[in-house]
Amino acid sequence: MKTSVAIGIVVALMVGGGAWYLLARDTAPTVPIIVNENGLVEVSLGQTISALGVTITPLEVLEDSRCPTDVVCIQAGRVRLRATLVSGLGTADQVFIIGEPITTEAEEVTLVAVEPAPVSTVAIKNADYRFTFKIQKRGMTYDRASSDLIRVSLPTPGAVTGKKFKIVGEARGVWFFEASFPIKVLAADGTTLAIGIAQAEDEWMTENFVPFSADITIPATYIGPATIVLQKDNPSGDPAHDASASFPITIEY
Repeated sequence: MKTSVAIGIVVALMVGGGAWYLLARDTAPTVPIIVNENGLVEVSLGQTISALGVTITPLEVLEDSRCPTDVVCIQAGRVRLRATLVSGLGTADQVFIIGEPITTEAEEVTLVAVEPAPVSTVAIKNADYRFTFKIQKRGMTYDRASSDLIRVSLPTPGAVTGKKFKIVGEARGVWFFEASFPIKVLAADGTTLAIGIAQAEDEWMTENFVPFSADITIPATYIGPATIVLQKDNPSGDPAHDASASFPITIEY
């Protein structure tokens, strides 16, 4: 009798659409993922995938208001997907919307497609959903610059640092003025955490690469994601001559 009751409870949970993803989450294993050349991976509800430093588990479709393919709609609608995202920043529940990226310390994760396409006469079952994510490593971002003008060897994009660290790299002589150029470290909200000066460690009046270094100190109270911005020295003050290179780090200790 007790066995029959237990089986009945399990069946009831499986029939209830809202509870299906909970069962799937507990039973679906992490599967090996091959990321294609565009950084795309596909996953279903309750399935866990790990790729390029992040782990994603879709949990629940909060909204699927997409226009059915057999209907003419005024608005296209959207999908809102709740998923667990594990990265170097820890574990968090996130709500993904198609085309809107979510950033971690070193990656950018975007829900780019949801299948199947809706049809007005057919209800999509939880088990039929397939979600395509694009995972990209966040590297150096250049503004009017390139790796042929400035390169950084330490810290690397996405690195975890302490409150005091050294920035080491090399830049063409045109990046300097009087053997130096400014560096900013920005908090997650865009405010300035620290300002430093990179010093050339060799003759800077050249078109060749010149090694540089800078010592940075972050306020003791700050912990979290940050962005290092290496600015080309621009003594003219003319914005047309501005240039920069930036990359993310995480400050933890």
